[in-house]
Amino acid sequence: MRTLFCASALVLMSLFNSLSGQSLGSKTHVFNDVYDTVYGIQFYDKYNTIMDGDSVRKYFDGHLCNGLIEDHYPDSKILHKGFYTDGKLTQYTNYYPNGQVERVYKPTSDRKTELKKYYPNKVLKSEVQYFEGNSTLWQDYFDTGQLSYVEEYDKKHTRVLKRCSYYKDGKPHSIFIPLKTDGAKIVYSLKEYYANGQLQEESEALYNPDSYDFLKDGDVKDYDEKGNLTGEYEYVGGKLNQTIK
Repeated sequence: MRTLFCASALVLMSLFNSLSGQSLGSKTHVFNDVYDTVYGIQFYDKYNTIMDGDSVRKYFDGHLCNGLIEDHYPDSKILHKGFYTDGKLTQYTNYYPNGQVERVYKPTSDRKTELKKYYPNKVLKSEVQYFEGNSTLWQDYFDTGQLSYVEEYDKKHTRVLKRCSYYKDGKPHSIFIPLKTDGAKIVYSLKEYYANGQLQEESEALYNPDSYDFLKDGDVKDYDEKGNLTGEYEYVGGKLNQTIK
């Protein structure tokens, strides 16, 4: 009996400490104070190192948060459920006021994590894959579920593999992909389209490490919505060199 009593006491003490920690760190927020109409409930990203968050979360007594912390809306419905280590988020789920999941950030392996965001209608809004802290794949969706944007990098986040956008009907809006390698330089192909699917502009570009941007380099061709060539130019290092047509 004494052994059973001691074991039960330990369980109750552990539960009490856990609940006390949650109570000590738990906060209540109004939806409009944590919600951004474009980016959603990104209020907690400031505690996520992967999201470039430079803040740490503390209990009311000043100690760094560790373990499970739950925040709520004024009506007591769950807003945020996160696991903290020394004040930084390692895994968390945010919720809309109606109880639907707004986003989930979690590790998927020792070196990989992922972020998934959702519209209030449960449709996937955005998905980001990270490798050792670097985003390697970013995909955004319309509220219909149609892919709207995709951006892909190598594992070190040093080379763009794809950067494309799409109209709501699925037609391409902009397609940016590597075309060829010229020595140490990578030549990229950019094609932009009208909503009717007709090619609007095609060009080539090189990455400029000084400006951290891609600069047009080579022939650039413009078309009207019927597919007729309306202009042709030559660019060198992002600057117009000559007008061909």
